[in-house]
Amino acid sequence: MEQPISKTRHVSYHQPLILLLVLFAFFMSALVSRSVFERLPHLEDEVAYLFQAKMATHGDLVIESPQPRRAFWQPFIIDRDGQRFGKYPIGWPALLALGVAMGQAWVINAFFSALNVALVYRLGREVFNPDVGALAAMLTAFSPMALLLNGTLMGHTAALFFTTLFMYAYWRIERANKRKHSVLRWGIVAGICLGMVAIMRPLTAIGIATPFVLWSAMRLLRNLVRGRKPFVATLRPLIALGIVAILIALTIPLHSYLATGNPRTNLYTLVWDYDQVGFGECCGRNGHTLEKGIRQARFDLSLMAADLFGWQLQPLTPEMITHLLNEADYWPGTGLSWILLPFGLLIGIKKRWTWLLVGVTLALIGVHLAYWIGSQRYSTRYYFEALTALTLISALPLAWLVRRLPRIAGPIVVYGGLLAALVYGLNAYSTPRINTLYRFNRVGQELIAEVQARRFTDRPALVIINGTDVRWRAFGSLMAVTSPYLDSDIVAAWNYGDDALHAEIVALFPDREVIEMDAHENESTFRAG
Repeated sequence: MEQPISKTRHVSYHQPLILLLVLFAFFMSALVSRSVFERLPHLEDEVAYLFQAKMATHGDLVIESPQPRRAFWQPFIIDRDGQRFGKYPIGWPALLALGVAMGQAWVINAFFSALNVALVYRLGREVFNPDVGALAAMLTAFSPMALLLNGTLMGHTAALFFTTLFMYAYWRIERANKRKHSVLRWGIVAGICLGMVAIMRPLTAIGIATPFVLWSAMRLLRNLVRGRKPFVATLRPLIALGIVAILIALTIPLHSYLATGNPRTNLYTLVWDYDQVGFGECCGRNGHTLEKGIRQARFDLSLMAADLFGWQLQPLTPEMITHLLNEADYWPGTGLSWILLPFGLLIGIKKRWTWLLVGVTLALIGVHLAYWIGSQRYSTRYYFEALTALTLISALPLAWLVRRLPRIAGPIVVYGGLLAALVYGLNAYSTPRINTLYRFNRVGQELIAEVQARRFTDRPALVIINGTDVRWRAFGSLMAVTSPYLDSDIVAAWNYGDDALHAEIVALFPDREVIEMDAHENESTFRAG
């Protein structure tokens, strides 16, 4: 059985530190969601997630399409054969629905952000030593990627939690292989976690699972040589893991079947027929190739080098902010967040789990080479589920240094120095980088407040957006508060036609106060009176 990287000594500062970091993560998630994102979806993905979450609170994956259906269109929500449904797997919308039911959708990511910090500590403490866990938890809590995504309505924070818990459960499987009931329980937990990642981010789940599948195969071959009992003992929890993960993942074809009658339908392609994983003319706006995938990965990794921990050689300038909002290529800054990784690999080179963590990172980057588009504005989020692996590897050299400095000076110097570097990054990089997304895509509470200011009665409001060429950004804020069942206090409807369509829309809501807007492309204005 693999031993910790070094003998641990009893210290009393880890638990209070982790508690503070857990509270910090929750607080920062609440702060970013309120002050930057105003508790509203700012990407089309978030709009659809929120829509599906509202459906999930009613126990629905599919509802009847309203008529006229185009008047109540929202991005990535599909109308087909009289039925309306979202293109995304149900995993994240189902979790988000818990927050929607509480009237505080943002709290789900805040909750998972806090759990992530605690779980990173637990994993690092058990696999390596308490200092690795605590230092990795610090890096996780202050990471600009985490601070940004934790404040959104995206599902990456929850996916990171289940990824980390999957790795921890797998670690416990190996540690508990002499206790049949314990090892089976951890196999089931690992299967639940991998299945949850699969029904939130299927391609990510493949990347996460790949190194563990390879290592499991090696373990089985090794124990097959040793005899039947070791082989069966190793195989039993892996079978439980696989069965549970597959059963949960089957909700994806079930969703497709309920929506289209065909479990093999890729719902993504019902929005854009090129939205597929793979290479060739089938995938991407102009086809996808390995060369394009590598180029996109280089673009994203250049930004991740700064976004990972907020360490960059140059100050964050207005020109860089403009580049972030308008471009998706090489990041003009020189990120230094990778600086600890080579030392971590050197120190952990003899430890198998170091290479499993490296494998998770490389596999995530590798599988996304096959996807036709990258991500930068919401950070390099396709790689976000590797954050735990990267923070643990980065913490190894710092923990090594703690144990080689004098007993009292070591923690003070290393923890104090890291905290200073992270606080500096929080102020110099993370804050302006995240604040860039304030009112991104023209979404904000201001439009909702203006609707409220124009109401003259206590009746629910019908806001009609008039215009033939209108993008979702023109009234995305109102989409966010419009119920899938059209029974919310504010309902937004797009009049894309003539007076007859306008009259038809008004007739659907005879008891609502009507507020008129005009829109063209991404701009919208209220009509006088």
